[in-house]
Amino acid sequence: MVDHDTLIDTLCDEASPVRRVAPARYRALAWAPVALGAGYLATQFIHRSATDWAGPLAGIAAANIALSLTLGIAAFIAALSVSVAGGAARLNLLIGTSAATWLGLAMYSISISRHPRGELGHGSYCFTFVLAAGVPMILVALLALRRTRSLTPVRSLTLAGAGIAFLSFALLAFCHPIEMSAMDFMGHLAAGLLLGATTILLGRKSIAA
Repeated sequence: MVDHDTLIDTLCDEASPVRRVAPARYRALAWAPVALGAGYLATQFIHRSATDWAGPLAGIAAANIALSLTLGIAAFIAALSVSVAGGAARLNLLIGTSAATWLGLAMYSISISRHPRGELGHGSYCFTFVLAAGVPMILVALLALRRTRSLTPVRSLTLAGAGIAFLSFALLAFCHPIEMSAMDFMGHLAAGLLLGATTILLGRKSIAA
């Protein structure tokens, strides 16, 4: 018993104050520009063609960028939130509507394409671009998640991977034609899924509580 009391006293003396982490939304808004900046720099070696902002469908591109950023940041907020004990990822009306609208815009872009089905290889440029933009974002996300670590690392990393994919889609939309083929869109999704899987593989041990 004496030893236990001594141990408790020693632990109390050595314990340092725990600093409360900021709310997930503030942390996500602070980390998102870092991730976007890293993704932008990583794509500078890839040939880029600017979106036609003077064209009649420029609003579609702007909406696509805004929705991709919204969904990416929302997923990142959820990843940071579920990493904290008692935290939860909440799917609200705004997120659900944004996701449905984003998908609807993608279907519209395919419907107005002269080659809606596309051919094998049509999405290779987009696939490469999304991967190049997303890989450095994975490192940024892992740094952010290591602040609190996570009791459910796979869940946190799945949400972080979704956030990385949508932030990469936002960067791609700055240099992508409004029209696209179904094959091209599949290339976007394949790259996003690969980013998610890589995020889980790389971060599973490093953020586990």
